[in-house]
Amino acid sequence: MKAQTILAGISSLALMISLATLWQSHLSKFRPVTAAGPLTLRICQIESSGKSWFISQADCRLSITNAGARVGKVLGMRMMVRYPGLPIPDAHEYFLPHSEVEPVRFKEHAKNRFIWIKKASLGEATPFVILPRSSVSKHVVFDKRWDDPVIQEEIQFILEILTDRDTRWITVERWMHRLDGSAWSQLTEVGGSIRVEPASVGDRDSHDTVPTNLHEFTRGKKSIPKGGFGSHASRLVSPSKPPSKNEEEGSKEGSIEEDPE
Repeated sequence: MKAQTILAGISSLALMISLATLWQSHLSKFRPVTAAGPLTLRICQIESSGKSWFISQADCRLSITNAGARVGKVLGMRMMVRYPGLPIPDAHEYFLPHSEVEPVRFKEHAKNRFIWIKKASLGEATPFVILPRSSVSKHVVFDKRWDDPVIQEEIQFILEILTDRDTRWITVERWMHRLDGSAWSQLTEVGGSIRVEPASVGDRDSHDTVPTNLHEFTRGKKSIPKGGFGSHASRLVSPSKPPSKNEEEGSKEGSIEEDPE
């Protein structure tokens, strides 16, 4: 009786494992696992027919992996921009996707909006499908028209996606930065950009130097000669004492001719 109970328990456990394996390999729903890199903010000023306004654009790389066993659909993407410093509860707006871009060409022409749209755009950021156990990576530009300068001590950018699994938008990543007068001038007049690391990275900075004056100790005290290795003459150094009689005889058996010089 005891043996039958043990066998029954083993059979039940094996059945549960088989069902779990079947679920994971064939039946589990689309399960997105997401990641995003740094966000780059640029602002260009547009003038037309005597009017002037600004186009603020934020671009980032996005990667989505389908950890489920069924095909999944990404129906939409958006960038929520929040202003926590305003005396207005939940003040925010949305940057909508302008287009997906080819990363290398976009980096080359990113300073000029009209040129990158022509040479780096791959078209609108339309819905896409992710096969089971596979990944999709995209570089997307989100933008928004601003009629007046936006100066804030803190701006939060929140990347969200909408899938066919849920009616709610899913947060992918967050970025926080300030936009003061100097930064605004750099972005609009000089054509610069602001690179913001994802909030998930935390306070880690790969460019830190510890201690801050480390290079005061690593630099050499002697002057650096010019000409590389050729700046020092080379010569053959003779032995300090004449060879013994046995050494002379051994060298004659397998001698190597000296250089004619």
